[in-house]
Amino acid sequence: MRSLKSSVLLLGVCLISLSQAEARPFRAMGTRTAITTGPQHLEVGLRYQGFFGGDDLDSLGYHQLTPSARFGIVKNLEVNLAFDVMLLTQRGSPVVSPYAGDAPLGLQFTFIDTPKFALGVFGRLTIPVGAGNFEQLPISLQDRIPPSLSDGTWDAEGTLVIEVRPTTSFRVMGNAGYLFHGTRQRPGAGAFDVPDAIRYDVAATLNLGDQWLIGVEMLGRSYFAAAVTPVWTDNAHQIEVLPSVRFEPIPNLVIEAAVGIGVTRGLGDIYRARALLGFTYEFDILGNKRVATERG
Repeated sequence: MRSLKSSVLLLGVCLISLSQAEARPFRAMGTRTAITTGPQHLEVGLRYQGFFGGDDLDSLGYHQLTPSARFGIVKNLEVNLAFDVMLLTQRGSPVVSPYAGDAPLGLQFTFIDTPKFALGVFGRLTIPVGAGNFEQLPISLQDRIPPSLSDGTWDAEGTLVIEVRPTTSFRVMGNAGYLFHGTRQRPGAGAFDVPDAIRYDVAATLNLGDQWLIGVEMLGRSYFAAAVTPVWTDNAHQIEVLPSVRFEPIPNLVIEAAVGIGVTRGLGDIYRARALLGFTYEFDILGNKRVATERG
């Protein structure tokens, strides 16, 4: 009997360990998490963002598609690459005009990673590969696009990433960082120096089994000048609340959706709601059939 009980206990421990090693949704939507892509794993994704209801407009007329890739170099070190494709709509017209945006290149290193706490740093350089396309837009439209989106400038970021893990399913994350913004050239209208900003984000996520993750985030930006563009001249403090859900229908494929709500006037003038929809897929580039990265 003792042997049978020991075997059952050992089997239970093995099943729990396997469950914790299985891939599952683990990222927040806007706040960076301390967990990185596994070594030699590649995660590819595509995300849509739409902006609605700002400054008495039915829509900002500005939508964004972002293909992205994350690659785990070694444990706790990953490189990020993305490219923004803008979808511009004119009010009252069904025509959608795509144009190239910016290409963010980032690197994250989590140097403390324990079962209950993690700490890391993230750095980003944004390359304005589509600056020529952006500068061909009418100045009136250029000036309505906020600095948080592709605006044809060289940008950089340095952010501290904190993660507290009370349980294996519930986590609280925080980001604190500095955002450097470059200068918009605005041909024919005079250059505009976009003010730098402080980033402060907080998120809480809860895994419901191995397939579902629900979360809520508060994303904050405070600029060092009231005028963040030549049109948005009193919008220094911007806070958004972002509830989200992520679902893994098949191993390694995660579908995500969220709705952001601008809760301060500084952001509500620009847009009152932001819709996000996307997916990610992670795989081992060495050809293993199942990713087995631990997800805290």
